[in-house]
Amino acid sequence: MKKKRFKRVNISKLTNFSFLPSIFSLLSLFAGYLALIQIFNGKFYNAVFLVMASVVLDGFDGTIARLTKTESNFGTQLDSLVDAIVFGLVSSAMVYKWGFQGEFSQFGKVIGFIFLSAGIIRLARFNVLKDSGAIPMNTFVGLPIPAGALSICSVVLVFKDPINSFSGVILYAIFVIMISYLMISNIKYKTLKRIDSKKGLQILFLFAIVVALLIMYPSNTLPVMISFYLISPIFFYLSSKMKKKVNLTGRRTDSSSEEADSKVYEE
Repeated sequence: MKKKRFKRVNISKLTNFSFLPSIFSLLSLFAGYLALIQIFNGKFYNAVFLVMASVVLDGFDGTIARLTKTESNFGTQLDSLVDAIVFGLVSSAMVYKWGFQGEFSQFGKVIGFIFLSAGIIRLARFNVLKDSGAIPMNTFVGLPIPAGALSICSVVLVFKDPINSFSGVILYAIFVIMISYLMISNIKYKTLKRIDSKKGLQILFLFAIVVALLIMYPSNTLPVMISFYLISPIFFYLSSKMKKKVNLTGRRTDSSSEEADSKVYEE
């Protein structure tokens, strides 16, 4: 039998990474780790803010890598693994520990795993689509897992105390399943990865307002923001339909004016 020959590769080149974006990824992981500790200690409110901090740090690592043009395969894999742990595992622990107490704990394990598996599947699909270049940079297929994690956190912020009633548990389970389905669906969500330079200042100003509101009124701002983002594909769909109609109307108007001009010239 012929021995299988392994290709010699330079490991240092394969694992080449940019220091600054990776630091933000690890900081995001650390915030998620602290959130997990808070969850097991029953301090869910503190855990929510740590998950929110992790989302912000997760957004910085990719942004910095794109701005400095230091994106690497190693950085992409690190970011994906951090997302799986923080927004998948930690959030599913939040689902289980906060939403399903006492006699509902066994049911909570199932619901928490549904969220976790949906998040991991969503990340795997995202990596495949990104590597193939099948989707534009300003579009997500399915609800992003950080938004899924923030959806779970928003419920905790609104109700604060863990759920104890049977009806509350059922409604919460339906909500978690809905978020899980959105993550693995083909519904397209917009992202701010590619911002039009003409609108950059307006978006930056809006972002400053949102950050101020999140700091001052987190229990109201985060749920409202997530609710709008969850239903945002509906508005984008209607907007695209309106643009198509306007374009078709404009083309018809132009063609009719051309026909009228041609008739004038013929006369």
